[in-house]
Amino acid sequence: MKEISDIQQMFSLISEKSLNIISSISADGVFTYISPNVQALLGYTPEEVIGKPAAIFNHPDTNKKLPEHRNSLLIDQDTVRFTGRVRQKSGEYRWYETTAQYIRDQNGTIIQTIGVGQDITERKEAEDKISYLAYHDSETDLPNRRLFKERLSLLLKENTNRFVGLMLLDLDGFKHVNDTFGHNIGDQLLFEAAKRLKFAVGDKGFVARWGGDEFTVLQENIGSRADITSLVEHITDVISKPFNIAGNTIFITASIGVAISREEGNTVEMLIKNADAAMYNVKNQSKAINCTHS
Repeated sequence: MKEISDIQQMFSLISEKSLNIISSISADGVFTYISPNVQALLGYTPEEVIGKPAAIFNHPDTNKKLPEHRNSLLIDQDTVRFTGRVRQKSGEYRWYETTAQYIRDQNGTIIQTIGVGQDITERKEAEDKISYLAYHDSETDLPNRRLFKERLSLLLKENTNRFVGLMLLDLDGFKHVNDTFGHNIGDQLLFEAAKRLKFAVGDKGFVARWGGDEFTVLQENIGSRADITSLVEHITDVISKPFNIAGNTIFITASIGVAISREEGNTVEMLIKNADAAMYNVKNQSKAINCTHS
């Protein structure tokens, strides 16, 4: 009996000092055990957890994913790993990676789940940041070319019977701003132009940075060319208003080329090629008009 008591004391000591939360959950999803370190890690006393449904401590998204996760298990799979958010007593959510061991009866029915949960919030946030940076432009915080092309490809697959509009936009006069005011002002101008563009498009489309002083806009569910023409005119008007950057009043304009799926291409490459050609036509027409007026 003393040996059993020593083992129990050792287990209690290990579970109390561990950075992992050890738990036991019944078949109906109620905590039957939680290690004492839950108070240091999540703020709850064991008494506040034991006897309560595990679901009330999870983020709603995690509770939605758990049944899907369990249904995807193999019949004889007893050890699994699951990542989800757990609510601290303060109300803040933390990311936990839990290794669960399922205890089954003779019929294979799960009667108990033993879990060892590790706080991976810092790791998850770092992974999310890396993932975000892989798909977003660091200067403007807009989606980048990679995300844009993936989004366009998906839209073309999903909207085979609907029109998708692609705009390719170039900031006229941006090189002059860089040469006159310096690259710091130019970078700020890009950032402010990106904000205006996103505001102008709103929920009508998806804005991304293509590269340099070029941006792209996707507009789905277009009824006619007039829908995208209206948005082009609005963007042109918004961009042409003066920018006030570091005490400098700066004027630029935008040349916008348009390509519509089913009319000017049904692939990412073809739409981009045609929008690019249309943009340069607009730019050349603008130069011709300026030369005539001068």
